[in-house]
Amino acid sequence: MGGAVAAAAQGAESLFQNPAALARLRPDSPSEAAFGYDALLETAYHGAAAYARPLGDFGAVAAGLVYASQSPQTAYTATGDSAGTFTALDWAGGAGYARRVGPVALGAGLKAIGSKVADASGTTFAADLGALWTHATDLGQGPLDAGLAVENLGPPIKLGQSSDALPLTARAGAVWHPTPNLDAALDVVFPVDQDVYAALGVEARFPAAMLGSDRPWVAALRGGYDQNRGRDVTGFAGASFGAGLDFSLFRVDYAWLALGALGSSNRVTLAFRF
Repeated sequence: MGGAVAAAAQGAESLFQNPAALARLRPDSPSEAAFGYDALLETAYHGAAAYARPLGDFGAVAAGLVYASQSPQTAYTATGDSAGTFTALDWAGGAGYARRVGPVALGAGLKAIGSKVADASGTTFAADLGALWTHATDLGQGPLDAGLAVENLGPPIKLGQSSDALPLTARAGAVWHPTPNLDAALDVVFPVDQDVYAALGVEARFPAAMLGSDRPWVAALRGGYDQNRGRDVTGFAGASFGAGLDFSLFRVDYAWLALGALGSSNRVTLAFRF
C-alpha cells in the first residue's frame, strides 16, 4: 500500500503504524499474532512480531517488537587496516492500547528503543499517538475514514559519544471505500528531519464467492507508491506491489518494493487468529 497507513492500518501491525487502528478489533474479534520479515538490500534484514487482543467494550491492547540488522561487517583502523568484524542491531519493543470514544478511536503506545554497533550501545524510550475517525464523511458513493499518527515522541538516543534525535514523524491520511471490496489510501507524512512527502496505495479484494466458492477466504491485490523512497534514486523506485490470502483464522501477505538502481526488497507477513 506504499506505506499509506494512517487511516488504512488494520490488525496487530497497527501497533507499528497507527495505534488507534487497534480499535478496529471488535469485541467479538479473535486475538491476532502477526510475524513479518523483510529481505532488504544486500545482507540487511528487518523483522517484526506483534500480538493484539480485544478487550470487549474496553478497547484493545497489543504488544510488539521490531528489529533490523545485517550480516557482520569489516571494521578498519584509522590507517585502513582490517580490525575484524562487527554487527549492528536496532530494535524497539513496547505495547499499545486503543479505545473508541464515539465515532473516533484514540490510541497510544509506549516503547523502548535500542541500538548497538560493535561495542557501543544505547537505549531510550518513546511514545506513539494516534486517532482514527471511521466513516468521517462520504465521498461519492463510498465512506471515507481519516487518521492521524505521531511516532517517536521521546528523548535522543546516545550511542557511544554521539547523541541522535529520534526520527519524529507525523502523518495524516485517509482511506476511501468506493466499493466494499476496493480501498484507496493517501497519507501526507511530515518527518522532522526530511521534506514532506506523500504515500498512496490501492487494495482490491476478491472474496471466494466471486469465484463461486462457499469457502470463507479472500484474496487481495495491492499497489502503492512512496514518494520518499523514490527520491534521489535512479531507475524505477518507490513503487510497491503485493498480494494476500486471508483464510479467516490465518492470513499471508507478500510485498515487493522497487528501489531503482539499488535493487528491490521483499516482505512476507504471516498472521494467526485464535
